[in-house]
Order: sequence, then structure tokens, then C-alpha cells
Amino acid sequence: MSETSVESLVEELLERSDSELDERVRDLELERRRVEAELALAAGEIDRRRSYLDDGHRSLKAYLRATCNYSDAEAARVGRLTTATGSIPGVAEALRGGRIGIPQANELAVAHANKRVRERLVDFAPMLLELAERLSFREFRTCVERFVMLADLDGAHRDLGESIENRRARVVNLNGSLHLDGNGGDPLVNVELEAIFQYFCELEYDADVAARRAEHGDRADEYPLPRTAAQRSYDAFVAIMRGALANHQAGRSAPAAEPVVNILTDHRTWAAILAEAGLAPDSNLAGEHIDPFTGLTSPDDLLDELMADPDGLASRRCETSTGQVLHPHVVLRAALAGHIRRAVLGADGLPINLGRKVRVFTGAARDAAKLLAVQCDHLGCGLPAELCQVDHSVGWSDGGRTDQVNAGVECGGHNREKHRKRWRTRRDVHGRIHTIRADGTIMLPVGVRPPVFPDEPRNEPPAAIPPDVERTIDSWVDDTSCDIERRCRSLRRTAIRHATTLDGLDTGALIRHLRMPVPAAVDPGHCTPISTTEPPVRD
Repeated sequence: MSETSVESLVEELLERSDSELDERVRDLELERRRVEAELALAAGEIDRRRSYLDDGHRSLKAYLRATCNYSDAEAARVGRLTTATGSIPGVAEALRGGRIGIPQANELAVAHANKRVRERLVDFAPMLLELAERLSFREFRTCVERFVMLADLDGAHRDLGESIENRRARVVNLNGSLHLDGNGGDPLVNVELEAIFQYFCELEYDADVAARRAEHGDRADEYPLPRTAAQRSYDAFVAIMRGALANHQAGRSAPAAEPVVNILTDHRTWAAILAEAGLAPDSNLAGEHIDPFTGLTSPDDLLDELMADPDGLASRRCETSTGQVLHPHVVLRAALAGHIRRAVLGADGLPINLGRKVRVFTGAARDAAKLLAVQCDHLGCGLPAELCQVDHSVGWSDGGRTDQVNAGVECGGHNREKHRKRWRTRRDVHGRIHTIRADGTIMLPVGVRPPVFPDEPRNEPPAAIPPDVERTIDSWVDDTSCDIERRCRSLRRTAIRHATTLDGLDTGALIRHLRMPVPAAVDPGHCTPISTTEPPVRD
């Protein structure tokens, strides 16, 4: 394209309205997806014919490097996408039709390159393609990571062990410039390190804010902070290193308080974790596979269970509150060595569903709402949920309840803008929050079909567990002389309460199930868990 034509295009774009520019960007993105799909299909046919041999190329990757002048990385990406579009049903159609983006298709292609999960990926393709359309890219990537882990738990465990075994870190001064390098390690330790670093970055930010106010007084907000975010991050690292050295030299060897790391798991995944570890029964007297908490028959394969639940992969949680997917063994280690709180029902009976009694989300209700989100609910905003505000999806003035089902997590800027521009938010039938403009249109990514909303907002709190059932469960937990067994029962009680509340189970059958003998996973003589598959436990 000549320079003149570019200038003409720029002039044309300058004359367009905001809505026309938005429509143009959407049209270009749809065309880009169509071209990418056709490129993958065409490259697939070249690979099938092996016509790249005519010009002396030994592979499709070499052909793409020569013909399209691609880098090695780009040639490999297109090659993976080519294989995926030819092997995973529906991917080429969804990409060419614009329903999924190129990054989402690439994620599926990377998963398909893993030979250990390739066969199951084909079975789950319809579910994953639906999630690719209606979830943000970050949420979809997490779902793909969950699928890969569940489809190959043994392989994921080996990868975890190798990551811990091959952990490394290095701090090097090269010509007066600092270089940090590290990889691998225990996932929980890595999450802890990230939290520590972010904590010190916040301290540096607070120091900048205080210094600016001391210098400029009430007009402080009109002036920039003394340091950039990048500079504060470097200074935070220096503060960590110097603080650690000072503590060591002063003989303060006692470990500092660990930062709070929230690990989230739904009650069905938690049941599978305990059953696999032999800490809960997974079959009845007839030999049928059962839910360890409810006693009801269920598929013996977690992926088979998810196949029967289209929203299952999106709703399952086995990760940190920041979205880092964890292996079930890591979650079990954390639970046995740490503390569990019922994030949905509230720890120690704290009221989380407050109905119309309280206008704002505070305390446990606010904490739970942030735990259930990863980032700001506003489309395209990536601010972490822990830095966001909690507000009502259905406004208080419109009769909205202060309950988790009506909680929305938004950053301060988008929360204020929502009220100023009279936007509304509403959950669809899958539980995802959408922002609705004042004119009634929904903010949606390009190519995504309109969401389906329930006829009536489901703001009713879950039914309470009968007191006699609560007492029976508590008595069952205490009815053992083994400390580890009591701790395991306490962990099971957490998920039992959640399952009973949400699923409306037969409490009589539940009580009979609790009294079933648990498979021998504990040595009665020493009260020590027997396990040969757990990764190394951190002291």
C-alpha cells in the first residue's frame, strides 16, 4: 500500500464517528479470524500433499519460514494451529465464523500438541469452544489448564515433581546492571513469593503517595508520583533483600508471618481429591462409584462427570484466588497443613448472604465476593479482584440483595463510571456478569452471541441445614481419637455442608453415608497417612 493511500485511509478514519470506528475494528477482527482459519486450512492441505518438497523444504515449518518469512516461533504457532484445525472438530468453523479469536484457537492448538491429552481434547472440543466464545481469554486459558491437568493427572504430577526438583534462581550483576532469573519450584511457594513481592511494591507506592502529599499538600493529586511503577518494583526487591539480611545479622531467625494465600476448590473437586487420597469413601457396598460426601452414585472419571455438565469446566475450581491452577495434591497438602475456611458459606457461621438487612458488602461478604472473582468484572479490565470494590449487580435502590449471587466486583473507576453513565450489570444463565449500557445494548466482544439471561434474578439465599443434621455432622467429626483423622473429617465437613446446602440432598441418606467405613488410608497404630505418590512436603 502506497504512502498516499495510507494518508487517505487516515483521513477517512478521522471523519468517522466513534460508533463507526468501533464497527470498523470489529469488521477487521472478523476478517482477520477468517483469513487465519483459511491460512491454517490451506497450510494443512500443503502438509497433506507434502508439496513443500518441490522446492526442497523438509517440513511445513520450513516452508512457512521460506514462503511467509516467518520467525521460528511464528512458523511453529501456525503449524500447531494447522494440525489443530484438521484434528479438533469445530475449531476451523468457529474461527472462520468469528465466534472465537485467534488467541483462543492457539490455546486449543497448544493443548492438542500435548499427546497425553489429545484424545480427550477431541471429546471435550464442543464444551471448550463454547467456553472460548463466552469467557474472557484469561478465564478460558485457565479452563484449558484445568482440562489438561484433569485429563493427565499423573503427567501433571510428574511435571510438578520435576519443577520442584529443578528449581533454580540467580541474581547477576552484568556491567553494573541487575539481572534476575529463576524458574520452577513449588507452586505454593511461588504464589507466596509473588504475594510478598506485591506487598513490598504496595509499601513503596504508599511511601510515594505520602511523600507527594507532604510536598504538595491538598493539591497532591495534581502532581505525578516521584517514582514510576517500574522503579518502585526495583526498590521493593532491594527492600526485601536488605530487610532479610538485616534480620539475619540481628539474629532474628524466627520466620516472619506468611502472606495470606487463598486456595479455592469447589466441593465436587474437593470430594475427588479426598477420595483419591483415601480419606473418604468412593464406592458403596455394591461396588458402585459414589460421591464421597453425598453417597449418591456418580461417574468414576472426573472428566466423564464434566461431560454431563456443560458449565462444569468453567465452575470447577482448584486454584489460587489469582487464577493459578494447582494440582490436587498441592491443594491437599495445603489443607492438611494449613487452615480451611468456607468461602461460600462463611467460616464460623459468619453471615455472607445478608439479604436486605445490610446495604453494603463488608467483612466476610466482601472477602467472599472477591475470592469468587479473579479480576474486575468490567469487560477488558484486568485489575486484580483483591484491589477492586464490591457492589450490587441489581442495585440496592432497585431491590437488590446483599448476597453473593448479586455481588459484582469492579475497580473503583468502573464502579463510579457505571453509576455516572447509568450502566447496569446482570448475570446470565451461566453466572457470568455482563454490563448493559443505558440504551439497553450489551458490552460484548466481537463475534460473541448475545447471552441468555434468566427470567428472574436468582437472589434467594440457599436453604439452611437443619440443626439436627448440623449436630450429627459435628458429632461424627469429633467421634475419633486420631488427630489426623479428625482433621480429615473436619475438611470433609466443610464440603459436606456446601453440598448439602446447594444440592438439596436427602439428609437421612447423607447421615447413613457418613457412618460408612472409610478405606484404610491411615495406619491405626501410628495414625500416620500412608502415601507414596505425594510430592515432597515443605516444612
